[in-house]
Amino acid sequence: MIAAAHAGCFTMSVSANLERAGFIANDLNTEATLDLDMANLMVTGIHLNLTASLIDGLSAEAFQEVAEGAKASCIVSKALSVPVTLSVYYQ
Repeated sequence: MIAAAHAGCFTMSVSANLERAGFIANDLNTEATLDLDMANLMVTGIHLNLTASLIDGLSAEAFQEVAEGAKASCIVSKALSVPVTLSVYYQ
């Protein structure tokens, strides 16, 4: 449930950041994967995989910056005390 909440919150944050920058997201999909330490029953990290369709006028570099900003500002990212990594596929 943590992974699902994080994926949803992060995706909404990306969409909001794009809108503030004057862009409309065509298609955003995020998959979150938890790293678990089963011996100690702890989440040790989370990885976000974001796939997005190309947006007219927005470069891959600019999209990466938007995604990084969303990762930092997402409420769930801020609530977790574990490393959060991100991969962006902008196609």
